[in-house]
Amino acid sequence: MLTTAALSVDAASAPGNPDSFSTQLKLIHERIQRQHPIVSCIEVALHQAPGSTPKTYSTFSKHNTHNDFQGQAVGQKFRGAHDLGRTRRHEAPDFMIDSGTQSALRVPFTVDEQLWGFVFFTAQNKHGFTPRIIKQMHVYTRVITQLVTSEHRSAESLDSTISAILRLNKVSNSESPDHLKRVAHYSRLIAENCATTYSLSRQWIEHLFLFAPLHDIGKIFVPEELLAKPGPLSPKEFAQMKTHTLKGREIIDHMIDSFGYQEDIHHTGMLRNIIALHHESIDGSGYPFGLKDHEIPLEARIVAAADVLDALMTKRPYKDAWSVDKSIRKLCKLAGNRLDPEFVEILASSREELLEIRAACGTRMPAEPGKRGNRLST
Repeated sequence: MLTTAALSVDAASAPGNPDSFSTQLKLIHERIQRQHPIVSCIEVALHQAPGSTPKTYSTFSKHNTHNDFQGQAVGQKFRGAHDLGRTRRHEAPDFMIDSGTQSALRVPFTVDEQLWGFVFFTAQNKHGFTPRIIKQMHVYTRVITQLVTSEHRSAESLDSTISAILRLNKVSNSESPDHLKRVAHYSRLIAENCATTYSLSRQWIEHLFLFAPLHDIGKIFVPEELLAKPGPLSPKEFAQMKTHTLKGREIIDHMIDSFGYQEDIHHTGMLRNIIALHHESIDGSGYPFGLKDHEIPLEARIVAAADVLDALMTKRPYKDAWSVDKSIRKLCKLAGNRLDPEFVEILASSREELLEIRAACGTRMPAEPGKRGNRLST
């Protein structure tokens, strides 16, 4: 049974909720199928920057949103409409083979005279794309291009706003930019390793990566001397420290109201949950609401594990940095009471990836044993 405090959780951020662009793509596919039932799938592969990893969206359920498209080279090989005979199978993206595709149509699309990607239409019978159907698919590609453009501009606006808010961190020296980057990377590492279990889309994971550095933004309201205190906090000081979760959410609520951001496009519920609920504990001993287990939203449980791990491995006023092995051992002791055991296990089994992230963020790991600190993460 949910507590009354759980009403403050943004349920709309659940990963099962469809992404805006994915939803509209499925609606387009449904409309096409009413006219041309042979069109079994639409796949959109975006190349938003030279050399970037393509981001793909598909109406084939097994590949809802993913990054396993083989790149622009495949798009260039697939010109126009083709039947997928034996000579074409080795060139086809995986989703075509998995969905039983027999013929496919590739249509490139451009934005401001630059190639942004390709739309693939597939059919489960040979010779599926007649000249008439091809002409109509080109029309639908123009509609999809408009959706892509709108989504891209919306994402750019959100990125700019997040960057501006992160600059508020300069008001406080308590959290270094590298710490925020590492928490984002650890969070994405966890999400990628449980994506199948929770049906996480690529867009959901990337929003988690974008939002994770904002988890402690409310600390700008906490006095610097309290954040830098080398010893344990008094009960009064800890009570003041705990206010940063809801203070941070107030900042984000103001941002959402000011810029008109929407849940279905910008995942605002996820952002609010990360900021307000990343100090909730699995056993119900956390704050600000005392939620437990799966009352705590997925994104908050993921960021909590990532944040505690980096707090252990980072030098703070009240502790020295711990080695990765000692930090993992401590993390495992917190599994089941403070942290979600599933996510602790992912981090514990990803030692090499953790070291790579630390190196990429310019951090040297200390040797064993490291001093025991007074606090973990507040």
